Amino acid sequence: MFSHFLRKIGSLGGSAGRSRTLRLNGRKWRLAPTAMSHFGPAGPDLDRWLADGSAQIVKTGPHRTVYRVVLPGGTVYVKHCRIMGLRAWAREALRPPKACLEFENLLALQERGIAAVVPLAWGSADSLRPGESWLITESLDGAIPFTEFVDRRLGARERRELARALGRFFAKLHDAGVAHPDPHPGNLLVVETPQGPRFSLIDLHAVHLSRMLTWHASRANLVVFNRWFQLRASRTDRFRFWKEYCASRARSGLTVGWALPTNSSGGIAGDPNAPDLVVGSAHPTKERRVRDVERTTAVSNFRFWAGRVSRCLGTNRYFQKVKRGEVRGFAVRDLPDDVLAPLLDNPDALFTRLLKDSRTSTVAIVNLGGRELILKRVNVRHWTEPIKNLFRKSAVLRSWVNGHALRDRWLPTPRPLAALHRYRFGLPAEGYLLTELVEVAEPLTAKAQAAERIARILRAMHDRGVSHRDLKAANILLERGTEPAFIDLVGVRLGSPAGFRQRAKELARLNASFLADAAVTRSARLRFLLTYLNAGDPRIGDWRKWWKEIARATAAKQAKNRRTGRPLA
Repeated sequence: MFSHFLRKIGSLGGSAGRSRTLRLNGRKWRLAPTAMSHFGPAGPDLDRWLADGSAQIVKTGPHRTVYRVVLPGGTVYVKHCRIMGLRAWAREALRPPKACLEFENLLALQERGIAAVVPLAWGSADSLRPGESWLITESLDGAIPFTEFVDRRLGARERRELARALGRFFAKLHDAGVAHPDPHPGNLLVVETPQGPRFSLIDLHAVHLSRMLTWHASRANLVVFNRWFQLRASRTDRFRFWKEYCASRARSGLTVGWALPTNSSGGIAGDPNAPDLVVGSAHPTKERRVRDVERTTAVSNFRFWAGRVSRCLGTNRYFQKVKRGEVRGFAVRDLPDDVLAPLLDNPDALFTRLLKDSRTSTVAIVNLGGRELILKRVNVRHWTEPIKNLFRKSAVLRSWVNGHALRDRWLPTPRPLAALHRYRFGLPAEGYLLTELVEVAEPLTAKAQAAERIARILRAMHDRGVSHRDLKAANILLERGTEPAFIDLVGVRLGSPAGFRQRAKELARLNASFLADAAVTRSARLRFLLTYLNAGDPRIGDWRKWWKEIARATAAKQAKNRRTGRPLA
């Protein structure tokens, strides 16, 4: 921040020595030497691009909008940066505009030989007051976002090459003294070449530039990068990244140490996806740093998740507060008006295609904005409930918060779109939860092809600090017959990884759902348990101990339901 302040007052380099200035339509533009070949002699006429439809919105939000503009000289992207709130205004008063910082950083990366988008110009209002700014960059031919690239369901060979290429790229970044403070995959672009994937950086206004990064600085940056991959990539693929990264750093003079115990097939010992597992290691000191990165990543993820729990109960770039008449609540920012308006006008009028109608709740499929969605109404059963909802989160708000928390943890559940209450006498009464519809949903059955997937996801759920206290078959749907999705999240608790007894109790609740199913044999139950125990790192406990505890908890659940006269569903 202090260096940014020095750049603001001109004590350090600025863009003046490497760019020319042009004033146009109340804006002051600073142009890179190659910019005029794209814009022509008139310069970047942003107002005309917006007026004639040349500028097409790629993505938008309260803080910024990105446009794609096709010009005779080539395609460019325009990022419109806005100031949101007093804090952002104060930052802008003490440092150069975001667009300026990113423009300068992109030029600096070019000098260091790091692939990034090519800067053409940055602009601001022709005034000394802090305000909005614009950055124009050249389009990279064939580049696609990293997240879109991996969504292609890459084969094993492609994943191996991708992991190694990423390792080399991050080693090059750190050797060049570049640390991206937000190195998630959304800030990476990928270009496929005959030599393999090639990466470029975007969103670089806050990038840190220094000399070659030390191990301490490299580790901190790798932990942030690994947060995304620890949830989505196998341990074997993460190891490939790590091995390539360390080998590349070693060539530049920084010894990191990369060894992990491997098995006869070249995988990682202890990886449940790898055959011929080898227990133990002859090189514990060489494992220390990679295990440190993995362990610190897990801790960092828990801090990250904890900081986002209440995000969906406020107004920010992702969520908004909504209100119309006696109906008010929260909705995701990207919910279209043709979906939100009927909800706010009269949500009760939408309950026509009912899936469930009971004293406690009503569930229906609704068609809004051309999409089929699920709308759930939680009924008021007692006059005290609206009063209680003033002092605690209602069932709808708990489901809303827990749904987004599960999705942050990369656990499958339909995306919550809106959470509303009808207010009566100033008190939150009936609640309404709008979620996405699980496509081609089937009830949970004992399908062999789904059992292993469910066991792995349950292990991940518990390891990531999620406890589903009503884990029965009816609360897990199978999308397209094999992909589990959790629903009815009122009883979910968030925190640290669940302990032995709580895990066993939840597994017992699921086990109780299939007591009457003759197809679920003892062998099938044992296979499920072993898959659960081996799905994470490390394998947890002796299966015999778990088997006995689950059996005890299952019997206790049966006895409880017999006493209350409730069916065991």
